[in-house]
Amino acid sequence: MGTRRVTYIASLIGSALFYVLYSHWFSWYLLTLLLLLIPLDLLLSLPGMLTRRIILVGPDILEQGADGVVSVITLQKEPLPTKLPIPARCIKAWMRVHCDDFAAMQRHILGAERGSRHELEIDTSHSGLTTFELKRIWTVSLIGLFSLPAAVNGRKTVLVMPAPAKPPNTVALPRGVILRPKPGGGFSEDYDLRHYRPGDPVRSIHWKISAKFDSIIIREPLIPPSHSRIIIVDRWDDRKGRDLVLGRLRWVSDYLLKWELPYFIRLGADGPIAEIDGAGALTDYLRRVLDGQSHTLKAPASVPARFTWAFHIDARSTV
Repeated sequence: MGTRRVTYIASLIGSALFYVLYSHWFSWYLLTLLLLLIPLDLLLSLPGMLTRRIILVGPDILEQGADGVVSVITLQKEPLPTKLPIPARCIKAWMRVHCDDFAAMQRHILGAERGSRHELEIDTSHSGLTTFELKRIWTVSLIGLFSLPAAVNGRKTVLVMPAPAKPPNTVALPRGVILRPKPGGGFSEDYDLRHYRPGDPVRSIHWKISAKFDSIIIREPLIPPSHSRIIIVDRWDDRKGRDLVLGRLRWVSDYLLKWELPYFIRLGADGPIAEIDGAGALTDYLRRVLDGQSHTLKAPASVPARFTWAFHIDARSTV
């Protein structure tokens, strides 16, 4: 746009000098035409410049090493009940792309026509959260003499997850749900059979089994232990360490959830604690924490005062 402005000003000065030196109808016509370009450019381009907006569209989660793009799409509001395209020349966008260990400003020239799509490649060589954020947007007029800021919905975060990596010392991981007797008795879908002990309630007697073995057999209700598991995740020092830590976290999480064992998680020494009961809960936790949005996490209904089981994940070869 700067080149077009300089060219226009030079042409205007040249035509003014031409009019002074050669004051005939042609020189006056040329000068008038150049002067009329300003309101003409504004009149033709202003509706399109005021109705342009830009959105970012892309995946929320990608596997490390997979191909992915974030699309910058130009849209146009309909100011009039017409489907005719409202002209505008182009859109200049300044975008900030950043992760937790790098940041860069990028300048892009986008098409101004409705539905124009500009694709930005996502770096998936390492794991982590990459944020694409539009900082400044300017819509340029047809001739290029004017520019106006455009409406923008300009933020997209993409979480890149590494493949699950089995951590060392997984012997400490539970091998399924271990049931325990229900305090106070009562009803439970799971139960164990044992001989009668003094003080057992009569309603717990399994009469059919007792008659078969000619002994008083008690149906003892069983329930899973209280949910008091936590995974403590250390912060990493570099990209390689982040890949290893998140890969190990993903493996342990998949293992626990396969056994239908929800758990709590804490990232960093002073990081927020959240309850993870599904794969979506883990990725949501990572997206918010890595994006600095820990305050938006839903607080657990209750957090155990003491955790009976804990697993530590870091980037070292042993844990």
